[in-house]
Amino acid sequence: MSGLLQDGALPLPAWAAADGPQAEIVLATRVRLARNIAGEPFPGSAAPREREQLAGDLAAVVAGLPGLEGARRHELGHLSADELLCLHELQLLGPGRGDDPAGRILLLGPGLRRTAQVGDEDHLRLQTWRSGLDPEAALADALAWDADLEREIEPAFAEDLGYLTASPANVGTGLRISALLHLPGLVLGDEIEKVLNALRQLQFSVRGLAGDGATVRGSLFLVANMVCLGLSEQEVAEDFRANVLKIATYERLAREQLFERDPLGLEDMAWRSLATLQSARLISGQETWDRLSNVRLGADQGVLPGPAPAVLNRATLGLRQRAAGIGDQWRQREHDQGSNHRVDNGVTVSHSELSFHIRCRFELCR
Repeated sequence: MSGLLQDGALPLPAWAAADGPQAEIVLATRVRLARNIAGEPFPGSAAPREREQLAGDLAAVVAGLPGLEGARRHELGHLSADELLCLHELQLLGPGRGDDPAGRILLLGPGLRRTAQVGDEDHLRLQTWRSGLDPEAALADALAWDADLEREIEPAFAEDLGYLTASPANVGTGLRISALLHLPGLVLGDEIEKVLNALRQLQFSVRGLAGDGATVRGSLFLVANMVCLGLSEQEVAEDFRANVLKIATYERLAREQLFERDPLGLEDMAWRSLATLQSARLISGQETWDRLSNVRLGADQGVLPGPAPAVLNRATLGLRQRAAGIGDQWRQREHDQGSNHRVDNGVTVSHSELSFHIRCRFELCR
């Protein structure tokens, strides 16, 4: 293991503080710019040695740009399967070029506010993050970073098309804006498919953070723009904000209607889920996603006095769908140390967030 998951080497992202606008529904906003080097083949078409050399040179350039001081560099070929899985869960790493990690480098800036994928599908993908719904701020940061980069390299650019990318879908601005949304009101009210279909008709991609289709867990959805050609970056950001705000409005209305129809039932669901997460010694990943969603809904609606949104964000980021192989370590640790508890916002929680299952994963990713 490279040490990526050891000794706090992979910090939780700054956006997990849940201090941005609309953060009770929109957990985070990400802006990604795809860029390539003029005259160089795309990574998927380059010879392995050529690909690795270019990736190493480009990573050195990016790491030297303002705002990325102290960035951590990780070569994906040196990471374990657990480490790669954790990066995928944190949305820091895309699927890339199949299962081939050679010549792929990840740069992680302080607080994960800026991250860069080098040698992926494109030569470079710059990513900036903000808490809540804040595409304008994330875009301004990404464009400033891109301006610094273009003083050092010549990007692949055509006057009639814009920035050239490996995927035709990204040609133009090379801009992807995405947001992570928590939509339990629409899910529980059986309105989610109507909203998602409307988004797809407006040229947005939608998928579950965990699972897809009817199997989406935790009511967490990733929404992203699909149009990169024919609009300016600012127009893309404005359109994205307007449509995500509409979703947030529908979600708030759905929550109000649910609580008007069955306040006691939803209150019981929230408290029961919190009790399960606090007390369960073994729990499946699927159930944990859903229980966390219920607790988050209860806290947002004032049914529960906590946990704080930042605690729930950390728990969600720390969760993965298998804790096999490390449960025995935690059982022994609990036996040796005793059962430590603390209080967050008036709610007692176990000593590394909410549940045995989450503690296992959070220990790896913290």
